[in-house]
Amino acid sequence: MIRLISYSFLVLITLQVINAKSILAQDFDVQVVINMESLSPDAKDRLRDFKQQVEDYFNKNKFYDNMYFNDANQPGADAYKIKATLQFNFRSNNGFDSYDAQLLIQSQRIVDRDDKRVNPKWTTTFKFLDERCSFSYNRALPFIRNEMRFDTFLSLLDYYAYMILGYDQDTFFPKDDPKNKSIYFQKALNICNKPMSDRTGWTETGGGSKPSRLQLAQELLNPRFGDYRNGVFEYHWMGLDSLGYTKNAYQYILSAIQKISNIRKKEVKAFNIDVFFESKYLEIAEIFQTYSDRNVYDLLMQYDQPHQRTYDEAKKKGK
Repeated sequence: MIRLISYSFLVLITLQVINAKSILAQDFDVQVVINMESLSPDAKDRLRDFKQQVEDYFNKNKFYDNMYFNDANQPGADAYKIKATLQFNFRSNNGFDSYDAQLLIQSQRIVDRDDKRVNPKWTTTFKFLDERCSFSYNRALPFIRNEMRFDTFLSLLDYYAYMILGYDQDTFFPKDDPKNKSIYFQKALNICNKPMSDRTGWTETGGGSKPSRLQLAQELLNPRFGDYRNGVFEYHWMGLDSLGYTKNAYQYILSAIQKISNIRKKEVKAFNIDVFFESKYLEIAEIFQTYSDRNVYDLLMQYDQPHQRTYDEAKKKGK
């Protein structure tokens, strides 16, 4: 039988959160992958610097604000870089510098355990396929950050930089913690609300199954999704980061998954719930391979029905 979470451990975790050093990311380690099979030779040639320019934009700019990472306004002693991969699948070239593409974003943060420096393990925090990216790109133009104006391409990169940072921050601090403040999700939302001539992907979906960028950010700032964001914190900080150090870590992970799943029962649309489970289902299935009660997989199949097959196979694997 799955045990109840002990109150004493909750107090201990709370104290750890209050006294923890800042370990949040202070920069990016981004890799860009491009697929140009659908483009003409001329279009491919114009994109020859694309990969390096995008990587430099993320890795050489500073998107974070130190004051939201620690009280002393200094980078934490255990600061690390968020790993992320951006995969651009170009579909067409409309005009000389205009492109349509799909963009797959996947970011990871280190699992914060005592052995992270000698035996680092990484966990995916954000994975999302943006199917409607339209932008202008000219390799001769400088990549200069300017939050005051909208740029069809650089604002797209800024948006996902802030979404990645926001998701990363939620794994370390509860939503209402003074060190969280939701600043990065708000910055992502602000970009969506800037004046623009083509709102494709930004505020309208074109009838597709994926949310617009506006919907994704709005949802995270909606008070009705507070349990989701706190569940993300509990899953990572109180559960994943504590595996092997406390016997209650499994219960925190399971409780967080249940809390996140329950939002689907109350909301007609819950895009970020899909993002969470699409990012985590393989990890979740693997985590409970060492858990004593195999019936936990029956619960997981209830909480995350789209991935029932994966949990069923994991249950059989452990027999």
